[in-house]
Amino acid sequence: MDDDGALTALERGDTHPAIRGVARVIMVVAVVVLVAAVVLVGNFVHTGTFLPWLRAEAPTGPVVAVSPSPDTTDAPAAPKTPAELVAAEDERLTAVAGLAPGDPALADQWNTVVLAPQNGQRWGYTVADLEALGALRVEDDRTLTLVRNVVVRRGAELDFYGGGTVRMLSSAEGTTSIVVWGGTLGVFGGEDDPLAFTSWDEAAAAPDRDENDGRAYVRARDGLLVIGHAEFRDLGYWSGRTGGLAVTGTGDDRASAGIVSTKITGLHYGVFFSDTTQAGIQDTTIEDSTLTGVEVTNGASDTTIERTTITGSGGDGVSVSRQSTGTKITDSIVDGSAGWGIRIDGSALATGPTSGGYGLSPADGFTLTGSHVRDSGEGGVRVISTDATEIRGTQVSETRTAVLVEGPSTGLTVADADLSSSDLRGLDVSGRITDATVSDSRLAGRRIALELTGAAVIVRDNDLRVASGFAVELSEDARADITGNTFHGVGQDVVASWSGSRTMQQGNVQTDWTFQWAWVGWMNEHPMMWMWALVLLVPAIGLPVLWRRRREHQKLRRLLHEALLRHGEEQVAAYRADDPTSGGVAPDQVRREPVPTPAPAAPRPGTGWRGPAPAPAAPAAWAESRPTAPSATLGPRPAHHRPRSFADLRTGPLEGRTFASLRQFAVAAVLEGGYSVPTIARLFRIAQWRLQQWVEEAARNPTVGGSRR
Repeated sequence: MDDDGALTALERGDTHPAIRGVARVIMVVAVVVLVAAVVLVGNFVHTGTFLPWLRAEAPTGPVVAVSPSPDTTDAPAAPKTPAELVAAEDERLTAVAGLAPGDPALADQWNTVVLAPQNGQRWGYTVADLEALGALRVEDDRTLTLVRNVVVRRGAELDFYGGGTVRMLSSAEGTTSIVVWGGTLGVFGGEDDPLAFTSWDEAAAAPDRDENDGRAYVRARDGLLVIGHAEFRDLGYWSGRTGGLAVTGTGDDRASAGIVSTKITGLHYGVFFSDTTQAGIQDTTIEDSTLTGVEVTNGASDTTIERTTITGSGGDGVSVSRQSTGTKITDSIVDGSAGWGIRIDGSALATGPTSGGYGLSPADGFTLTGSHVRDSGEGGVRVISTDATEIRGTQVSETRTAVLVEGPSTGLTVADADLSSSDLRGLDVSGRITDATVSDSRLAGRRIALELTGAAVIVRDNDLRVASGFAVELSEDARADITGNTFHGVGQDVVASWSGSRTMQQGNVQTDWTFQWAWVGWMNEHPMMWMWALVLLVPAIGLPVLWRRRREHQKLRRLLHEALLRHGEEQVAAYRADDPTSGGVAPDQVRREPVPTPAPAAPRPGTGWRGPAPAPAAPAAWAESRPTAPSATLGPRPAHHRPRSFADLRTGPLEGRTFASLRQFAVAAVLEGGYSVPTIARLFRIAQWRLQQWVEEAARNPTVGGSRR
C-alpha cells in the first residue's frame, strides 16, 4: 500500500468527517428556522398576521396628481374650517349683544332673534313667542323646526314644555343655536314622553352628523340651564362652548346647570361645564360623545354627577381640569371610554410668577363613591395633583392601570374599593403624596397590585392579588406601613423595595403566596423570550462540543509536532555522524548489532493476529532501535494496564523511544507494547481495520517504520 507520509483525516482524529459536516448543516438550518419562527410568531402575536408588511396595498393611482387646468372664472370661496366657524360664532354673539332687541340687523344680518326682559321686568317666553317672532316653525303638534338663532338675555327666560321634537336646522349652508346670554333656559319633557332636541339637515331629511362644517348647539353663558326628561342628539362641533350642550361662565355672573333624567347621544362634548358653580347631572345617560363625555374645566366648583351612565366617549369619560374643585361622582357608571374613564387634573396653573397671577397650589376636593369604571382605553381613574382625594366603595376593572394617583398632593383615601387590572397595576400612587391611606380594599394586578413611588402611604387590611410578580412594590424613597393585609399570587418577593424605600410590615398573611424566581416570572410575561432562549440553546450546546474537539485536535497536533522535531534532530545528528569532517561516528555503526532471529510465538488474544502463522521477523529499524536484551522477542507483549493517554504508552518497552510518524508509534504499541489493536485504535482515533492493516504490513515488510532512542 502506497503511503506518501501525509496524515489522513482518520489519522488526524476525524473519524466521521461526513457525519460532522451534515451535523453542522443541520445546526445552521435549525438556527435559521427557529429565528424565522420567532419573527413570524412575534408578528402574529402583535399584529394578528405573520407577514404584516404584505397588508399594505400598493397605490394604483399616479404618484403625482395631475395639475388642474386653470379656470378664468372666479373660484368659489373656500369653506371655512371648524375653528373659523367658531370664531364667526363668537363674532356674531358679540355683535348681537350690542344691538337692541328690535334692531332689523338682528334678523337681516345675523339671522338671530333676541329675547329680553319687558319693561325692566323678568319675562318668560315660550314656543308660541318664538313662532310669533319667526324663529320657530311648527311642523305638526309634535314637531318644531328652529329656523333662526335665539339669544336669551339676562332677565329673560325661555321654556320648552311637553314631548315631541325640536329640530334645529344644521347644514353646510348654516346652523342654528340657542344661546342663553345671562338668562335662563328650561326644557321640561314628560317622564314617559321626553322632549328631544336634534340637529336637522332639511336637504338630507336627517340629523346632521358632519361636524366639519359646523353644527347646531345649545349653550348657556353666565346664565342658568335647567333640563328634565329630555333628549339631546347629534349636536355640537369643535370647541367646548359650541360642543353641543354647554354651560360657560365668565366670572361676571353665576353660571350653573341642572340636568336630570336626560339622554344625551352623539354630541361633540356630552356636557361641557366651564367656570360653573354647583352644576349637577343626575339620572342621566351620556352616550357616544365625539370627545369627552363630561368636561369640567376652568375653575368650575362643586360639580356633582349622580346616578349617571357615561359610555362610548371618544376621549375621557369624565375630565376635570384647570383648578376645578369639589367634584363629586356618586353611584355612576363610566364604560368604554377611549381615554381614561375619569381624569382629574388639579395641577397648579403656574410654578412661579406669571402675567395672569395664577396660584401655585393644586386644586382640592375630588370624591368618587359607589361607582363603576371599566373597559377604558388608557386606564380607569387618573388623579393628578389634587388634594383631599377620596375613592370609596368603587369598582374599577381595566386592562391597563385601574387607578393612578400622581402627586404632589396631600390627603388620599382609598377605602372599600375593588381595583383590578389585567395587564398593569390595580393601584399606582406616585409622586410626593402625603397623608395617604389604602384600607379595606381589593387590589389586583398582573405584575404589581400596589405600586408606591416616592409616596408615604398606610396600607391596612387589604386583599392584594397578582398573577406573577410583587404584591407591593416601593421605589424612589417611598414609605409604607403594611399591616393586616392578605397576599395572593406567585413571585419572588411579596413586598419589593428599591431605591432607598422602607416599609414596616406586621400581621400580614402570606399563606396563599407561591415563591417563583423573578426572572422566571419575567420570561413568562414575555413568552417570546422562551423561543429566543431555545434559539440560543443550539449554539450554547454546540460551542462546548466544538471547543472540546478543538482541544483534542490540538493535542494530536502537538504530538505530531514533537515527533517531527525529534525526527529532524535525529536526522541532523545522523548526517553529522556520517560526515568525515565532523569526526563523529555514524549512529548506525554504534547501534547496529546482530539481532537473533526471534522464535515463533503463538498470537495472544486481542492482538488482532489471525491464524496459526508464525510471528514475522522484527523490522530492521525496530531491531536497530530496540535495546539488545537476551529476553527481547518480537510480537505483542502483555500489557499490565489499559493506556489512557500517549504518556501511558511511553513506559515499559516503548520508554524513551521516538518515532518518525504516528503510524510507527501505533504499530510499535501493538507489536512491542503488547496492547490490543482495538485499544490502540481507540486511543489514536483511527479505524481499527486501518491499524490492523498497518500491523500486517509491518510484519510482511520489515523495512517499514523505524525509531530511535
